[in-house]
Amino acid sequence: MSFIFRQEIKGNIYLYEVTSYWDKEKKQSRQKRKYLGREKAGKKKKIEKNSKIIYQKHGDVFLLKQISKKTGLDNILKNVFPKHFNDILSLAFFSICDNSPFYMYPPWLDEHYIEKVRNLYSSDISGLCKLIGEREKSIYNFFEQWISKCHPKSGVYFDITSISSHATNFDFIEWGYNRDKEKLPQINMGLVCSEESELPLYYKIYPGSISDVSTLENCLKYLKAFKISDIILILDRGFCSKKNILKIKELKQISFIQPMTYSMKQVSEIIKTNRRKIKNIDAAFKLNEEILYHVETNFKIENEDFIAHIYYNEKTEVNQKQQFYSKLFDIEKSFVSKKFETKKEYVNYCDENIKKQYMDFFKYNKSSKSIVRNNRKITNYLLRSGYFIMLTNNKSLDKYTVLEHYRKRDIVEKMFDVEKNEMDSRRLRSHSKHNVNGRIFIKFVSLILHSYLTRIMRENKLFNKYSIKTLLAELSKIRYAKINGEKVNTEVSKKQRDILKHFDISPDMI
Repeated sequence: MSFIFRQEIKGNIYLYEVTSYWDKEKKQSRQKRKYLGREKAGKKKKIEKNSKIIYQKHGDVFLLKQISKKTGLDNILKNVFPKHFNDILSLAFFSICDNSPFYMYPPWLDEHYIEKVRNLYSSDISGLCKLIGEREKSIYNFFEQWISKCHPKSGVYFDITSISSHATNFDFIEWGYNRDKEKLPQINMGLVCSEESELPLYYKIYPGSISDVSTLENCLKYLKAFKISDIILILDRGFCSKKNILKIKELKQISFIQPMTYSMKQVSEIIKTNRRKIKNIDAAFKLNEEILYHVETNFKIENEDFIAHIYYNEKTEVNQKQQFYSKLFDIEKSFVSKKFETKKEYVNYCDENIKKQYMDFFKYNKSSKSIVRNNRKITNYLLRSGYFIMLTNNKSLDKYTVLEHYRKRDIVEKMFDVEKNEMDSRRLRSHSKHNVNGRIFIKFVSLILHSYLTRIMRENKLFNKYSIKTLLAELSKIRYAKINGEKVNTEVSKKQRDILKHFDISPDMI
């Protein structure tokens, strides 16, 4: 199928012939463009119609439209952005189905049948994003209604990621710790999602230089403002600090689970104190197919009482030691015959050749002028192998619940991965603060739909047969046809009916 795509650049209209084809490697529909020339002012190039039959893809966007209805997302968007909710949803569908920059939206929409949606060119999309970004009150109104609809009761997860940018005139874009290891300035994005529904609840943009620890206090204020209470806040190790832990305890209605880091001296001490007790057979238990040991003990921070759940895994201890020794020996090979006349030479060599996390395991021997093992540091590290500690302020949580809560928190990391790698959000291309805010909001709407789609596919074991892209590609074969003015839908295959059935959708609804 081919059609003419008109792209506006600096007031001029450029024409492209767009042809769709099936990419066998990526297993998805792709497009290639052929430049036809510039459209003269006041004149539109005539497009020859080969027939009076029009075919457009329909099944993939139909599924996403039904998900937006089932979740209540479409009604909330209609309440908050009554004039633009169809455009927002359609751009969100595009982000999930195509994973291309927004300027490729017009040819994608020409291929799809979506009711009551206008075609938006680059300038139109920029204008829409700017309008959304300027209406911060409307965005927070959306969060309030969406959180109320989701009504989280058990746990919420909070994490933060970096989004790199080439822009320079957006005040939140700063140099900081870039989690994607890119040498670019960034903004930081904090994300809260629900444990039970596995859907994102809200996000917040922070300056690029703000650390993980600094964002948590701000997050807690928003949780309180959105009336999220009587829930468990499950955090990442990056948020572990005395200040954060004490701050959460002040919010008496919020429980938390925090994995502890060895930067706190008490953590190593509590392992030493309980080492013999935890390796006793009475401390062993089974979770799924995993054998673990557990001890529960009190933990004080500035006279405040908390509960520490200490876990030990024999298999993990062996694996961690094997990996550690293997890396240690590989590093030693690189300097086995090297001599350093001064300690400064040694330091410079280490800075350039040894990863930071392994530097502590070596030291400079002045007499031999060589690098030797720091046996004390190595021993202390190995004594921690196989152990991990979870801190909580909720006395009613048992060893199973604490661990299950924490292990599910990787859904936030998966959401970040989806947004960056499957929705073209790894880098910011806009130079306007409001435009960036609007684009991130549309991507957040996409993330809600994608997360729901992922959950249903996992629950029904559809990932054994499809990826999200191939499932949508299969449904896209359901087409809307207009033949001499008559509207017709193509037949729905057994495979397509089975897919829709898992989403509790009748084919008759198409």
